[in-house]
Amino acid sequence: MAVSFRPLRGSFGAEVVGIDPKLAVDEPTFRSVEEAWYRHSILLFRGLTMSPADHIAFTRRLGPLHIMTPLQYNHPDYPEVFVVANAEENGKPFGMRKVGLGFHTDGEDKVRPNAGSFLHAHKVPPEGGDTMWADMYAAWETLPGEIRRTVAGRRARFSRIDLHHVHYPEEPAWTEEQKRARPDVWHPIARRHPRSGRIALYVGRWAVDIEGLPANEGRELIQTMQAHSRKPEFIYRHSWRVGDAMLWDNRCTLHCATEFDDQRYVRMMFRTTIEGEVPELAIAV
Repeated sequence: MAVSFRPLRGSFGAEVVGIDPKLAVDEPTFRSVEEAWYRHSILLFRGLTMSPADHIAFTRRLGPLHIMTPLQYNHPDYPEVFVVANAEENGKPFGMRKVGLGFHTDGEDKVRPNAGSFLHAHKVPPEGGDTMWADMYAAWETLPGEIRRTVAGRRARFSRIDLHHVHYPEEPAWTEEQKRARPDVWHPIARRHPRSGRIALYVGRWAVDIEGLPANEGRELIQTMQAHSRKPEFIYRHSWRVGDAMLWDNRCTLHCATEFDDQRYVRMMFRTTIEGEVPELAIAV
């Protein structure tokens, strides 16, 4: 049976129906999934039974894989798999806790942000722990004209150095060596997607201020655009089941994890991550 695609929220997001649960698919099937991914930005897969090796093999067909650091949070047998979990194995933490709280896109604070991410649910709590995605094409298209004109052709500063302690309060403070390894980067606020050609608003939680504007004005404008992108009409919220997997395009979406009672329940997710390219500035807005 050929795969089909069921809309999740209009043109934003689709569920992949009729695919092999291990994602061992032929080339025509893979290409139809890839095209749907560029068309819908996020794809939901239900009832997958893929192993970490299957997970890696499918994701690698979409592009080179990024290995997350620090390495201690990756799967001990599969470094390409980043473990998001509040679990333990042999009395030691297995995975990284409190990941993804706050709307962001993976790798936005790097010179080459991650192109995509693929998250597979292995254990989920009976309540809470949802994930939300924001359609950043729609956010850009509906941004007030005055703001669009102000940010046209400008870049925002993304800083792990400034905001690491804000977004990861449970993690150790960064050392000077870590800061040197992850300097501030500047990315276009209006980002053109290399495959779809569409323009997305590109301001996640690591954005601080805007080139060419006074610092306070830039910060206020970043906050205004961040709030705009979180409007309910742009959001798809997913309640996870074991076996669900979500593939998303970091170049045109934001995502945000939600809280759950991590003292009572275990949530374990495996994620592969696709290397990206230097973001392209959209000149015509």
